[in-house]
Amino acid sequence: MKKQPEDTPGTSNRNKIVAFVFLVLLLGAAFSNYLRIFVTDKNTPNNNFVIAQTNSRTISEGLPEYERAVIAATRKALPAVVSILTYGTRDVVYHFRNPLLEMLYGGRIGERESISAMGSGVIIDPNGTIITNDHVIGLGRDTSVKLQVTLPDGRAFNASLIKAFPSQDIAILSIDGENLPYIEFSSSVDVVQGQTAIAIGNPFGNVLTGGFSGSEPTVTRGIISAMKRSMTINDEGITRYYRNMLQTDASINEGNSGGPLIDIEGKLIGINTFIYTAGGTGSIGIGFAIPSDRIKLILERLQEYGDIGTPYVGLGVEEMTGAMRDAVDLKAQGGIIVSSVKSASPADKAGFIRGDVITGVNGLNVTTVEEAQWMFKGAVPGEVYTLTVFRNGTFREIDLKLGTQ
Repeated sequence: MKKQPEDTPGTSNRNKIVAFVFLVLLLGAAFSNYLRIFVTDKNTPNNNFVIAQTNSRTISEGLPEYERAVIAATRKALPAVVSILTYGTRDVVYHFRNPLLEMLYGGRIGERESISAMGSGVIIDPNGTIITNDHVIGLGRDTSVKLQVTLPDGRAFNASLIKAFPSQDIAILSIDGENLPYIEFSSSVDVVQGQTAIAIGNPFGNVLTGGFSGSEPTVTRGIISAMKRSMTINDEGITRYYRNMLQTDASINEGNSGGPLIDIEGKLIGINTFIYTAGGTGSIGIGFAIPSDRIKLILERLQEYGDIGTPYVGLGVEEMTGAMRDAVDLKAQGGIIVSSVKSASPADKAGFIRGDVITGVNGLNVTTVEEAQWMFKGAVPGEVYTLTVFRNGTFREIDLKLGTQ
């Protein structure tokens, strides 16, 4: 066997140096790529990372057509879904259960306390307008409290509050940025019971992401369980009137509030707002969303008039007596009778006449004037209410478009 020549000490050292230099260059290139991908300005879209995500997440043609449609809709809407952090300090106001102590010492302001809350929102135009719930940013009505919005691409912005509508539980924010993603609107009047509904948001804030922001929101899927749900909720001294709400079984939890409910085309049909828990704390498949048409109407009125305005109908109504019921031959229980219709009013234009008996509003039975008035509280001028009317021995439905005073 031929003996191999041995390395001299000089040769061995040169080989080691070359190997070390090669290793340093290799590690440097890898680290450079790492920095290029992950270290960016917080208000600059991370394009390298987004491209990597897109390439590794192509929709498999092996999936059923319906599944591919759901994934496509999610990807279309998700970049516009933001997390909203409300943080700052506020005065602590002391109150006492004892009436005497409350009279003597109640209402005094103590030391300021730190506060924070998280929720979701959605960008609706390239100018950075964001829709969310008022209860998500309620603390932000205090000028000492700040609002921070974080996009899924990692960009973070300080947001300003344009207008809040506590009674309707809607808040409108604005951020200043470039190349902002935004969601398209769909008309909620076209929504039907049983259609696919996809909820997107940030449940439980940063808990599910190890405390980091800028991650993808959570997506859940279900159906539209019902429409035209109406209820009134007292929330920390604020009466919120929820009208014509969409009901869905898509899972919604704390932190989802303000996020979008979208259809199979990735368009906005509602803003996820609250859930019914039957005394518990988690989702049991009964969630509610403010319909997109109400949101569009609020935005339009805000742009044109600077506020919502007060709804106006132009109807005078009275409770039904036994004699009145016999006179119109109404066998069914309940109902209120129209005693007057103002000329050129919304009611007049809708076709109401004196003597009509209103038995329902938006599918809910009406038995007293107080009930009818309750159904119109929190209404937005321009909304259309469907009233069930008994006239000349037959029932009919009349669409009433609310005016303003």
